[in-house]
Amino acid sequence: MKLKAYLVVLMAAVGGAALAAPYAGSAPAGYEGLVAVQSRNVDKVYVRPNADLARYQSVMIDPATVEFSKEWDKSVNDPRYVTRVSPEDARRVADETTADLGSILADALRARGYQIVTAPGPGVLRLSPHVTDLYVNAPDIFPPGRTRSFARDAGEATVTLEARDASNGMLVAVVSDHGTAQDMLRLSRATNVSNTFWFDGMFRRFAANGVDAIKNSPRT
Repeated sequence: MKLKAYLVVLMAAVGGAALAAPYAGSAPAGYEGLVAVQSRNVDKVYVRPNADLARYQSVMIDPATVEFSKEWDKSVNDPRYVTRVSPEDARRVADETTADLGSILADALRARGYQIVTAPGPGVLRLSPHVTDLYVNAPDIFPPGRTRSFARDAGEATVTLEARDASNGMLVAVVSDHGTAQDMLRLSRATNVSNTFWFDGMFRRFAANGVDAIKNSPRT
């Protein structure tokens, strides 16, 4: 059963890419002033022309916004099912699924030589992660013993990482990618523990690629 939804909560997330050459492409609304850059490892990368991203040595990490896919709420609250998913259940699913995103991003940054800080200053980059279209195939929300959920993958999501100069708030780069949390070869039992495990793997891949995209972004 494919499950989707739409709800906004606060957490902490991440993004990813390795870059090739810049090319002429317009950025979407909200990213005015940025230009598209080709990437081998993520879907979208935008950078501000002439921005020297290599000069940033320290990073602040904001809590991330988490937003479910629009179809998820309809799926889990299908009238054919006796049990309904409350807003509290949906928030718990989002919290559990993305609980490790902040630490995953911090680990990827430290591994690439960045210092994690908590206040803005010269040479500080402020990263704002967003998880959208979050789609948990078989959330562990129904009463024990009532149902058992099985899925071929834990789900999917789009992760976007917005990078700003912490001193003046200028948006200097955006990295975005849509990924699947483990595409398994057969149906497997899904629980909140297994869902978090597979989403963490997806977020780690995205974090590594996203930090590389920012660190190695060419000046356009």
